[in-house]
Amino acid sequence: MMTIFLALLFQPQFSGWDLLSSVEIVVGYDDFMGAEVEQPKFSEQLKLREGKELTLEGFIIPLQQNTDQDYFILSRFPYQNCFFCGGAGPETVVEVYSDREFKYTDEQVRVTGTLRLNDDNPLNLFYILQDCKVEKLD
Repeated sequence: MMTIFLALLFQPQFSGWDLLSSVEIVVGYDDFMGAEVEQPKFSEQLKLREGKELTLEGFIIPLQQNTDQDYFILSRFPYQNCFFCGGAGPETVVEVYSDREFKYTDEQVRVTGTLRLNDDNPLNLFYILQDCKVEKLD
């Protein structure tokens, strides 16, 4: 019984965006792109979280024309400070695939889904959340 308690006590804890920043970014050549691209080297903690449920809070960057979104980018920061517009890094954005459409909002949202790590496709972000539920924060 004590062994189970200690194992749970020392199990790596997931702390959201802070843990996503535990990635080393290296430059490597990608044959498909025909150019050098940034590639992630994920920490062991991140590798242990792959395929598990993850909850993040952030801001929607829409990728679809309509107001109902089921595929978008979640940014840790508001749009003007995100990876694409400001000085943040690629570890501050996540590709989100929702199981239902969600009305776009510029308010902060909470997203819960299954974490996938991407270190081999430069056309996708480093982090992908699948089968997500999205809720607007109060």
